[in-house]
Amino acid sequence: MSEFRIHHQVSELFLLLGIRSDAAERHTEHLRDSAERSDSGQESAASAVHFLAESAPDRQAFLTKYNELKSRNVRDLDHLVVLLSGLVQDPGIRQAVEGRSRQRLEEDGLSLTTVPSVLADLEQATQTTLSRDQLNELRERLLRESQVSHVPSEAVQSMERAAEECRARHLGPPTPEWVDTRPYLSLDFVKGEKRQEGGVLGNIASTSQEHQLIEDVLYVMMGIEGTYITVQLPAKHYDPPQFTVDMSVEPSLRTLVSRILPLAGHYSQLTRFVESRSRYHYGLVNHALSAAITSLLKDYMLLVTQLEGLHQRWALTLHKLYFYVEKTMAVMDMLASVTKVISKSDAHGGAVLSLLHDRTTNLTGCGQLQDVMLFLSQSAAVPYMDMLTKWLKRGIINDPYHEFMVVDRESGNEEEEEEDPADDYWEKRYTTVPENIPSFLQHHTTVILRTGKYLNVIRQSDKSVVCPDPGVLVYGLCTRSYGELIEKTYNFASQRILQLLMEEKDLMGRLRSIKHYFLLDQGDFIVQFMSLCEEELTKNIDDVLPTRLESLLELALRTSAANSDPYKDDIECDLQPITLMNQMLRILSIETEDECEYYPQEERLQLTGLEGFSLGYKVTWPLSLVLDKKTIACYQMIFRHLFYCKHVERLLCRVWVSNKVAKSFPLSASRTYTAAFALRQRMLNFIQNIEYYMMFEVIEHNWQTFINKMQKVDNVDDVLAFHNDFLSGCLKDCMLTSPELLRIISKLTSICVSFANFIEDSPDPAATTHEDSQSFEQTISRFELQFSGMIYTLMERILEMGRDSYNDALVNVIYRLDLNMYYTKKHEHLKLVGSPEASVEVNSGPLSSECDEAAHDA
Repeated sequence: MSEFRIHHQVSELFLLLGIRSDAAERHTEHLRDSAERSDSGQESAASAVHFLAESAPDRQAFLTKYNELKSRNVRDLDHLVVLLSGLVQDPGIRQAVEGRSRQRLEEDGLSLTTVPSVLADLEQATQTTLSRDQLNELRERLLRESQVSHVPSEAVQSMERAAEECRARHLGPPTPEWVDTRPYLSLDFVKGEKRQEGGVLGNIASTSQEHQLIEDVLYVMMGIEGTYITVQLPAKHYDPPQFTVDMSVEPSLRTLVSRILPLAGHYSQLTRFVESRSRYHYGLVNHALSAAITSLLKDYMLLVTQLEGLHQRWALTLHKLYFYVEKTMAVMDMLASVTKVISKSDAHGGAVLSLLHDRTTNLTGCGQLQDVMLFLSQSAAVPYMDMLTKWLKRGIINDPYHEFMVVDRESGNEEEEEEDPADDYWEKRYTTVPENIPSFLQHHTTVILRTGKYLNVIRQSDKSVVCPDPGVLVYGLCTRSYGELIEKTYNFASQRILQLLMEEKDLMGRLRSIKHYFLLDQGDFIVQFMSLCEEELTKNIDDVLPTRLESLLELALRTSAANSDPYKDDIECDLQPITLMNQMLRILSIETEDECEYYPQEERLQLTGLEGFSLGYKVTWPLSLVLDKKTIACYQMIFRHLFYCKHVERLLCRVWVSNKVAKSFPLSASRTYTAAFALRQRMLNFIQNIEYYMMFEVIEHNWQTFINKMQKVDNVDDVLAFHNDFLSGCLKDCMLTSPELLRIISKLTSICVSFANFIEDSPDPAATTHEDSQSFEQTISRFELQFSGMIYTLMERILEMGRDSYNDALVNVIYRLDLNMYYTKKHEHLKLVGSPEASVEVNSGPLSSECDEAAHDA
């Protein structure tokens, strides 16, 4: 994630929390350092949990919640606790959040001392006798503060059913009502059902007691309540039922029965899991898992049937019964524990497969138990692997229950996609869902996502392309089996889409064409265009005719060397309603108190065509993957910066041409213009050095680096990353990402424009008086002091930035602008003589208002 994006998200977080903080950079660095420490293992999750538990108001409650989440296999839980530990240890963040929390509680009429005061009242209530009114008041206060009340298990189950019905309405067909209204359709214990009561079992012989108990045990093993073994159903659907044996039975027999009864509880849990998870809205993975468990339960019922046959022949005792079911109990216990975790965490899709995979790997060396878990994992993974095969083969998502690791953010039929998708297609349309990524596919997530995205683009561009069959993807403990198939499809998709973009769509030719125009690589074109459009662009932006600009742009393209460019017809004119500085500040999303001054309400009324003009570019699919609107906007910002600098250079060159007549002036008049000529040359030198620096030392250098990287590229994501690095480097080194530097540059260009207009509007020396000459010299002197002060401020700010983060390209500007340390020596001289102009600030100066007005008039 880029630094600007992290900074933007930190600012948004502070805004949501209602925190006003100017230290976003520090918090950003803290978050990045915490993530690095977590990834590198420098800070363990155990120490973070210990620190948070010690800092929590209720240590045991925190540890209980952490263990509960850990049992659910919540993804990235350890990273989260490490991050929270870092945030808690930062006093600045704690104070900011606590301050906002206190403010919100006060807005709701509460305070941070409310809970302690309630606890104190409770303690007092236990020590003294309160009246009924006082008790009612305390009760209302508790309810008001906690906003929770005790609800019985029936209400909990009713709420769970309502939640299931709500989810079922969104996923899959609705479940028929008769499924819930006909309890005897279930193979589990039926609530309220009681068998005919028998006599006191303890009054008969022990042999008869054992025979009757075996019959009841066989009943409860099949989900039917016995005569002398009663069942109490659990409050939560994932817990086992409780069994009670007649107390009159001999203790030895009752002990043997108690050792067998957990098997009946496991059967009840599994039956309840199968019947609930077989409903539509739980997804295909749960359906497949339920079907696999059902096949195992059939074997279990076969065992019960065999035991019943022995019992009817009086060949079965409790000791033999326990011996026969002992191995089955271990398997059923394992299955019940797995289903309980799945039900408790409400897992579905990839989360279920992750749980099954972790259990399977943990049972290495356990023989039969691992074989059973492997069978469940392979069976449950079949529908998920079918989805994965379609994604890897055609780039299509067939996921009706939202179980797959990749989600399509767009609605609609995938077979009828738009011809020209949105510009954020690549980043936002297809994304991964972390909780749906199986742990055994974690290392292949990026490759899987890219493969499907590549195939989707290929399918939209050329439907005749046939992807090689990835084969049958089957779950296994060894990831090599499907890892090789995934790599095979990825290599095909990557090479095919690169071929599509680089050869058929000529991506590099497009980028070179954009460089010609937006980065002023085609010199004669921009000169021709500025000569043709200067009169039109000097108007107010609302008075500029776009159709006339388009005609002049086409004329400039046809009459320059750009006529040989095959993509010149995709260039178009674009008039921006805001200045370059405000555009950059809005993109950077600066959240400061001074932000309002960058958003003048009547900005458009004062904007000229030169300040709002930019080029546009028509991009078709699939080139819009690389040249989306955000990318074109970056090119436009660089172009606007260079274009206005070229305009200022033209104004100063025009002053130089008009000053040629000074050779015919008398000696006394020529001396009047000497300081103006020298200042003009320094301004021209400044603007030309800035242009040279941006166009050659920044843009051309970054372009060559980009070209070298593109020669070794092997996938589209690297193309996007390298192109983004190129643009980011250009924006940063061209001083567009620093609001302060951009503002200084804008002020310097305004001074140059104001100076050029002043010189051109000056009267002829032959018609001026002595007082006019003195006024002229004083104005030039103020221009010179303002310009020199701003130059020194620019260099000083660049040096400060160089100390914070050294940048070779940016520091080179100082050596170009301050040749032979001219401005440094001049500034030192002004400080020695005590001139009030020695330290010129960015927002002040005798010519600030004149410069701004002159810049708009230009």
